[in-house]
Amino acid sequence: MYNVMIVDDEPVIKKGLKCFVDWETLQCEVICEASNGIEAVEMLGHYDIDIIVTDIRMPGMDGLALSDYVHQNFPQIKVIILTAFADFSYAQTAIQYEVVDFVVKTNPTEKIPGAIEKATRLLEKENEQKQKLRQLESKINDNLSEISEKFLKEAAHGLISDEAGLLSRSRELGLQLENYFGVHLEIEDTLGSPPTSEYHRFLASIRQFLALAFEERPTYIMAMEKNTLLAIVSMGDGNAAVSTQALLTICNEILAMAENFRRYHLNIGISLMHRDVQTLSIAYREAREALQGSFYSDNYVAVYMPHTSQTLTPGAPPHHTAERIAEYLQQGQNDLAIDQLERLLESYRNIKEPIENVKVACLLIGSYCFRLLSASHPFAPELDESQSTVYKQIQESKSIQLLADILKRLIRSCSRAVAFNDKQPNYIVIECQKYIKEHYNQNLNLQIIADHIHINSSYLSRLYKKVTNESIIDAINKYRIEMAKKLLRNPASKVFEVAEAVGIETPAYFTHVFSKYTGMSPKEYKLNYSQTELG
Repeated sequence: MYNVMIVDDEPVIKKGLKCFVDWETLQCEVICEASNGIEAVEMLGHYDIDIIVTDIRMPGMDGLALSDYVHQNFPQIKVIILTAFADFSYAQTAIQYEVVDFVVKTNPTEKIPGAIEKATRLLEKENEQKQKLRQLESKINDNLSEISEKFLKEAAHGLISDEAGLLSRSRELGLQLENYFGVHLEIEDTLGSPPTSEYHRFLASIRQFLALAFEERPTYIMAMEKNTLLAIVSMGDGNAAVSTQALLTICNEILAMAENFRRYHLNIGISLMHRDVQTLSIAYREAREALQGSFYSDNYVAVYMPHTSQTLTPGAPPHHTAERIAEYLQQGQNDLAIDQLERLLESYRNIKEPIENVKVACLLIGSYCFRLLSASHPFAPELDESQSTVYKQIQESKSIQLLADILKRLIRSCSRAVAFNDKQPNYIVIECQKYIKEHYNQNLNLQIIADHIHINSSYLSRLYKKVTNESIIDAINKYRIEMAKKLLRNPASKVFEVAEAVGIETPAYFTHVFSKYTGMSPKEYKLNYSQTELG
C-alpha cells in the first residue's frame, strides 16, 4: 500500500477525495490531511508519504511552493496538483518540480484514479530500479569481501612477500589496518564428531557475536584451518594497554556465551598490537602462540607475551597463574590466591620484566577474576570497583607495588562476592516479595525495590529469576492481578477504579495485564464470577 497525503484549504474537497475515491483498489491509503503547504511540510516530518495530492492555490504556502519543497527535500514523493481552468497555464511552471499530473478541480474524483495509477507506476518502476541497484551493490560487496578475505588469509600465512605490494593492495581494497590485533579462536568438539548442524550454529553464533562486539571498529573475520577463526580487529587507540583491556573484556563475553554450548570448547589467543598489514603474518603467529597453554585448559583467553632472552620469565606463564588464582577464589582460599599473585610479581621484579608485559599479565589476571564471577557465580553482587575501573587503574600504575595493591583488592573483593553469593539469595527474595505485597498499589518497579533493599538492580533481577523462575515484573503483576480479582468480585466495582487501586493508572493497560495473566478481560471475569455466584 502507498501512503497518500491530501492538501487543500477546502474541507469539502478533502472529504470528497477521501470518501469518493476507491483508494484500496488503487493500493493506496490516505493517512493524513493538511489545509495548506505549511501544515503539509510539518506532517512530512512525521509521516512516511509516497504521494501528495495538493491544491495549487492555498493560503500560507501554495501548491507550487509545496511542490518545490518536496522536489528539493523528498524527491522520491510523487506530487499530483489539483488546478482550476484559470490556473492551468500558471500550473505548467510546476513541470520543473517533476509534478506527476494535473487534475482539473471541477470533477477531481473521476480523474484522480488515473493520476494516482500514473504515480504508483512510477513508484513501482523506481522501487524495481532500487532493488536491482541494491542487489548489484550486495553482489559487489560480497565479491569484495571474498577478495579481501582471500588477500588477508594469504597475508596472514605469509604467502605475499612483497611488502610494498601488501600495502598498496590493502589500500586498493579499502582495508583499515591500523593499531590492529590478531584474535585467533580455536573450537574443539568434545565428542570428536564430524561437523554437525549444532557445530555450524555454534560457529555462526561466534561469528555473529564477534561482528556485533566489534561493529564500531573495522573488523575482518575469516575461517582459517579446521575449527579455527581469525579476527583482525583495528582498535584505533594507539595505547596497547587500553586496547588489550577492551579486547579481553569482549573475549570474556564471548567465552561466557560459549558456555551455553556445553559440547564445544573455545580458546582465544590475542596478539600484540600491530601498525600495518605488513606484519599481519606476525600477528597471526603471535595469536596462535598465545594458545600454547590451552592444552591444559578449556574455554580460556590468553594474550601473547614476547619471550626474548632479556624478558624470559621463570615459572608458569601468567595465564596459568590467573587460572590458579581463579580456582583458589572459587574454593574460598583467599590467602593462596594472593600468594600466587605475589610469587608472579616477585619473579617479574627480580628480572625487571618490562612494565608493559607486567601490565598485560595483570590485565589477564583481572579478566579471569571478573570472568569467574560472570561464569561460575552469575548472581554475585557488583564488586567494590567495576571492571573498567580496575583495568584503568592497572594501565595508569607507575610501579609494580601499585599493581600488586590493585589486584589484591580485586581478589579480596571477589572473595567476598563469591561468599555472599552462597549465603544471601533466599533472604533477598523474601525481602523483595514482602515489599511487593506492601507497596503493590503504588508506583513500583525493579529499581525502586532494589533501592529499598540496598542492592544492585541488575543483580536483584538475575537473583530473583534464578530462585523463583519468574521475573520481578511478573511477580508484581501477578500479585496486582490477584488483588484486582478480589476487588472485581464486588458488583459495584468499576474497572478503572480497580486498576487505580492496584497501582495501574491506565485502564487499557490494566485490561491488557489482566488478560495476559487470567486469559480473560476484567469485565469477563466480573461476569463469570457473578454467574457462578448466582448458579
